Amino acid sequence: MKASTAYLMLVIAAILWSLGGLFIKLVDLNPIIIAGVRSFGAAIIFLFYIKKPKWYWGKYFITGIISYSLMVILYVLAIRLTTAANAIFLQFTAPLWVVIFGYFILKETVTKFDILAILFIFLGMGLFFIDELSFYGFWGNITALISGVCFALVTVLIRKEKDYSFEIVLFGNAITALICFPFIFAGFGNSSSIDLLIIFALGIFQLGIPYLLYTKALKYVKAIDAILTGMIEPVLNPLWVFLFIGEVMGEWAFVGGSMVLIGSLGRAYFNQKVKE
Repeated sequence: MKASTAYLMLVIAAILWSLGGLFIKLVDLNPIIIAGVRSFGAAIIFLFYIKKPKWYWGKYFITGIISYSLMVILYVLAIRLTTAANAIFLQFTAPLWVVIFGYFILKETVTKFDILAILFIFLGMGLFFIDELSFYGFWGNITALISGVCFALVTVLIRKEKDYSFEIVLFGNAITALICFPFIFAGFGNSSSIDLLIIFALGIFQLGIPYLLYTKALKYVKAIDAILTGMIEPVLNPLWVFLFIGEVMGEWAFVGGSMVLIGSLGRAYFNQKVKE
């Protein structure tokens, strides 16, 4: 696979991920129920794709599965315990952790250009959320930060375990759905069937298919390439909400979002041109 194809898959994955905020705003469900039903839908997609999933007791494999499940559940908890802006911003500290984990686990290094791109993107993220970031919700902020660490670990370990990469995401989603099942069962009678159907569809199109693309692309690009290209997701998310629901973004959000898009997509374009 060409590098350009892998980067295109990463961009499509980020765009599909970004649709979550719009559709989640349209339903009235407990966040734990949303996480469980969404992961159930994603697990089905991966099961159909893999057909005969493999299991083994490798340390990186098991760590990847646990990290994936923690990433999803802790992020949902963070949304409840702190502001959405704090949760998103802190989860997307993931590139910093990818630099560390990638070096020790994958022996992948970053260039000065990568460091500049990371700083530029983080400055853009700061500007994007500048009107909404706060010191509110200490434990929620800690939870979101740990979710970001888990996101980084998932990215690095999917690349590390190339022969079992799809199974990491499959079993990660399956475990998440099982953990959330008691909440789904308890709230089933009070939940709208339309809302549940929307979230199940979200699991397929906003979680399952994007992670298929992300996992496939990680076989051909470095972990830092994948995570930085995915940074367009948090700025596209409120863009769809603005276009379809009318929630207005501030001026700094527009400036910061533009910086994130330029930094992420510009770096991806530059890297794939260099590789060609």
